[in-house]
Amino acid sequence: MKYIIASGLLFLGFSILSSLIITHNDSVTKFDLSGFNNINGSHIKILNKIFVAFSQYGREAVWGGIIILLAIFGKNQGRKAAVLLIIAFLILIPTGYFLKDEIDRPRPTPLLPDNLLYKAPEGEPAFPSGHSLIVSAGALIMLLRYNQGKQMILSLLLTAEAITVMYSMIYVGAHYPLDVVGGLLLGTAVSLAIIASSRYMTPIFSRIDSIGKKKPHSAY
Repeated sequence: MKYIIASGLLFLGFSILSSLIITHNDSVTKFDLSGFNNINGSHIKILNKIFVAFSQYGREAVWGGIIILLAIFGKNQGRKAAVLLIIAFLILIPTGYFLKDEIDRPRPTPLLPDNLLYKAPEGEPAFPSGHSLIVSAGALIMLLRYNQGKQMILSLLLTAEAITVMYSMIYVGAHYPLDVVGGLLLGTAVSLAIIASSRYMTPIFSRIDSIGKKKPHSAY
């Protein structure tokens, strides 16, 4: 029940933020632009390539790889987490594109051309951030469903990766801060809803458990 309530509150927060973006609320727009200029205008040369790498590879490459690794080496708990990740991503990817097209928020324009370190796909709107959607959902699922003993080390590392990816999208000039916040709200809302509904996935999880059990030796 707690996950359902939390998910509902996050969906509500996303809806409120979306309405403010759609109506071009003056205060929100000014706040967002100021935050973007502060982060995007504060480049540290030695970090530029690092943040670009997180922007380019921190979504598909990292999280696609994590699903594969969990499926192969994650044993029962890891495979169950991989199933939840796949479901979340299959929901969030088309939902993100749909919302981007409907809200149609333009990408930010850095004050200086050199501050645009990562060019988003031509014509793709900004809100909500697709990177933020995926990494936030993935990190929360890992924290809540892959957290026993040493598992938590990987989940915490992926949470740090997700935070870095979300920050990098502003740093490289691809998103306003509220694009990222919107992705965070929706991504975590969907992930909590999926975790709450995982009790209905017993047939899938039972199959995973049966695969993980060792077959008994034949009697001679």
